[in-house]
Amino acid sequence: MKNLVTWRDAIAADLPRILELWDEQDRRFADTDVKVDRPQLFWPEEAERPAGWPYKPPIMRLRVAEKGGRIVGFRYVEAVPEVCLVTGDEDVMKTLARELTEECYLFKSLGFRSGWGLVPEKFAKALARFTRYSPVRLWKNLRLIGCDFSEIGD
Repeated sequence: MKNLVTWRDAIAADLPRILELWDEQDRRFADTDVKVDRPQLFWPEEAERPAGWPYKPPIMRLRVAEKGGRIVGFRYVEAVPEVCLVTGDEDVMKTLARELTEECYLFKSLGFRSGWGLVPEKFAKALARFTRYSPVRLWKNLRLIGCDFSEIGD
């Protein structure tokens, strides 16, 4: 059976349908604790931007899925700051609430909407304790997916 869905790069004219799909997503997620994000995907018309780059950072790519000539889905790739910490010092851990809060505000001011880091399960509770008075939280009801580029060769 042939797949009837085709993907293409989105253009600004696709935005009304993208907004409709977001509204549908809001309704599907209404009874969950998961927030449906809505970043600004395209630069405003009057904004100065890099030539040939229609998407507003941190959006890196926006694609729409069409079936029968109608947009039925979309996806976007967003740059996300990733925190990498290397320490075994408890005093360093005690400073993380202040340090990561400052970083959250910095990256929010630059247009990023979230940031993340991977924490081994055995350290997650300790990190949560050290950052309890900050905007840094362990994400509940979400499972991490990703691509380990080392697995796809050179």
